[in-house]
Parts: sequence; structure tokens; C-alpha cells
Amino acid sequence: MAMIIDVIKWIIEHKEEILQVVAAVIALASVIVKLTPTLKDDNILLPIVKFLSKYIALNTPPPEKRPK
Repeated sequence: MAMIIDVIKWIIEHKEEILQVVAAVIALASVIVKLTPTLKDDNILLPIVKFLSKYIALNTPPPEKRPK
């Protein structure tokens, strides 16, 4: 149980570095996908980008629901 708590503490302490690495990997994958001529790899990356933009990166309400 102590090991799990240590892992959680480590993740919390290093969350910025972890998010930077994840963002860099996604950015690199996006560049590679755009450089390839087929759409097969685009379709593989699309759900990942959609998930990140909806639940992590752009967790904001749609424009019609934003307070004025």
C-alpha cells in the first residue's frame, strides 16, 4: 500500500513534467502524421487528439454556455 501512495505522490510532484512529455509526444506524432501521404495514420491519431482536446487540454464549456 505504501508503494502505491509513493507512486501517487511522485505523479503529483512531477505532473508538469509528465504533461510536457505527453504534449511533446502528441506534437511529434501530429507532425509525423501530417508528413505521411496516407490517411490511415491520421485516423489512428484522431481519437487521441479528440480525447485530449475534450477532456484534458480544452476543458471549457462551448461558447454558448460561457458566462458573459
